[in-house]
Amino acid sequence: MRFSRELSGLPVIHYSSGREIGKVREWLLDEYGATVVALVVEGSGWLPQRRIYPYEDIVSIGNDMVLVNSEGMLAVGDPPQLETQATFRAIGKRMVSGTGNELGIVEDVLFDEQSGQVTGWRLSTGLIDDLLQGRPLLEESLQLHIGEDVLIIRD
Repeated sequence: MRFSRELSGLPVIHYSSGREIGKVREWLLDEYGATVVALVVEGSGWLPQRRIYPYEDIVSIGNDMVLVNSEGMLAVGDPPQLETQATFRAIGKRMVSGTGNELGIVEDVLFDEQSGQVTGWRLSTGLIDDLLQGRPLLEESLQLHIGEDVLIIRD
């Protein structure tokens, strides 16, 4: 299991050529918040381009780099979309219960690097609470209603 933020900034290497494509920028989830479906890479050079890689194009996720087996596609939109699937960005969104109680702001996503399955959510409940009590971690598979600004846990 890996947290998405611990992988941010890692180099992304094309498996066949050994060429560095860029750095991990973010991970995108499916429209249900159940699975990581894409990797967004920030290119290097004078005119860096963002590229999106479907999760199935990832060969491996190591401690020092991510290996991919395709050239990916130009990332268009915010968040970038795959041709065949809607995606969304979870980090920074508020998470609330189905009864209307705010649980916190999504700070990180825990996922299985083999399958891409989301297995937990790290939330922030505010600076003071984070310092005194730590950030809560919901280690469970949640059924979510994905809103523009809020993730609502379905009962």
